[in-house]
Amino acid sequence: DTLVSKGFSVTRVRKIMQTIGFLGPAFFLTQLSHINSPAMAVLCMACSQGTDAFSQSGLYSNHQDIAPRYSGVLLGLSNTAGVLAGVFGTASTGYILQHGSRDDVFKVSVGLYLVGTVVWNLFSTGEKVI
Repeated sequence: DTLVSKGFSVTRVRKIMQTIGFLGPAFFLTQLSHINSPAMAVLCMACSQGTDAFSQSGLYSNHQDIAPRYSGVLLGLSNTAGVLAGVFGTASTGYILQHGSRDDVFKVSVGLYLVGTVVWNLFSTGEKVI
């Protein structure tokens, strides 16, 4: 809201916040394969989750922007997709760990964050659609 009040468009603010919410975790996950200290690994994971919180001002706020009347339905659909990704992601992680390394798990996550960033920035809007 502060950025919008300073003249940034809603679309621009949502894209900035979601980009931080995707690229921040991607960066910190890439660092995990270079760290030997358990404390530093925990710090990287905490920073990854901390920067992921910017998604609250990106994706999660966007439902209200694009369809105020149906924002609850849209959020429900988004959460369902997220839960399904979690279910399939757990199985995929097990498979990757059996046939690869833990670094491969993080590489997949980073890849998904990067693809998500590109797709979000190409197709998202903060303007009312419905």
